Amino acid sequence: MESHVIRNIICAVLSVVVLVVFGLLAYNYKANSSDEKSRLEAAIAEAKPYEDEVTSLKRAISSATDDFYDTSETARFVIGYIISSDDDITFAEEQAAEYGFEPVLVLDCSGTLTSLQCLALTASGSGHEIMLAASAFTAESNETIKSLMTYMDQRGIAYSEIFLLRTDYYSDENVELIISDGFSGYTVYNSTPTAGVNEDGYITFDYSYLTADATSYTRFSSSYSNYASMVIAFDMDSYRGGTLTKGFMETLLGTISSYSENDDCEFSTLSQVVENLLKENESMEEKQAEFDAYIAECEARIDELEDIIAEIYAGIY
Repeated sequence: MESHVIRNIICAVLSVVVLVVFGLLAYNYKANSSDEKSRLEAAIAEAKPYEDEVTSLKRAISSATDDFYDTSETARFVIGYIISSDDDITFAEEQAAEYGFEPVLVLDCSGTLTSLQCLALTASGSGHEIMLAASAFTAESNETIKSLMTYMDQRGIAYSEIFLLRTDYYSDENVELIISDGFSGYTVYNSTPTAGVNEDGYITFDYSYLTADATSYTRFSSSYSNYASMVIAFDMDSYRGGTLTKGFMETLLGTISSYSENDDCEFSTLSQVVENLLKENESMEEKQAEFDAYIAECEARIDELEDIIAEIYAGIY
């Protein structure tokens, strides 16, 4: 009987001890949890201004990047006429007067040197810009180009430093020939109209060589939308042949004229395009340096802040 009572007393004492131990453990756990929670809340509060600054800097980087790659400038259209007679110059001048632009007279160096020399003299007398091109860029036409340039230089006839190079003849070899002849730039047909100074320092911009009415107006709208510069070259032989009509030309010029009512589009000259592209390129180089410096400064500060934040949270464990 006594042993039974003793066992009950021992069990009761053990139960009490267990309850006390668990109670103490529960109390300590709750106290520790509360303390840890307090430390976490304090760490969050301490880290918040640093985290807010990180968020602000990341937004600033995103905004600066959007601004840097915003190429919004001005769409510039140069209207050229590929001439083969004095009458073509008269036609060009009449259309230019009607729509308010300065025409560019394009000499196709695929023709004979003698006829080109006569056209060059007449074109120079008109006072309009002269541009050289070659509807078929061959070794023979390249020799004609060089001979014509020599002829014009000797007589003080000015011509554009931009050569109209059609896509059919665009190649590294032909570009090298053009540059070696003394040109500082050329036109190039891109899937999306672009304009600028390439990595070799040569000026390039888009063109549309029109020989028929079939060319879509979408291309000119794309040039306008991309703020690109474009030479539109009307082939007057095609006009006389009937594949390029006056109605089509007038509709196109009217479309561009309607674009030019906005501040972001204008009729231009070759020299104006070159001048603006060079200025924009110089401005872009300065802009690039400033952009890179700003991004580097922001990223360095973000790294510094993230180290501070990591140290704050490390202290709660």
